[in-house]
Amino acid sequence: MDSNDFRRLNGLLAKLISATNKAKQTDGTFRKYHARSVESLQDLPSQLARLEQDLITAKIIKT
Repeated sequence: MDSNDFRRLNGLLAKLISATNKAKQTDGTFRKYHARSVESLQDLPSQLARLEQDLITAKIIKT
């Protein structure tokens, strides 16, 4: 695993966030039943950044 993997993961996450935001705006049922999941998705990019930095510090992944 390297930093490129995290970039790809962040790109996929951005697409997922975009799709869920669109679903939330267009589908009231989605918004009602998945609000908590959508909120969790919003926090994932910062969580991934912290994990990546910690794995770099632990010399598990290469930059």
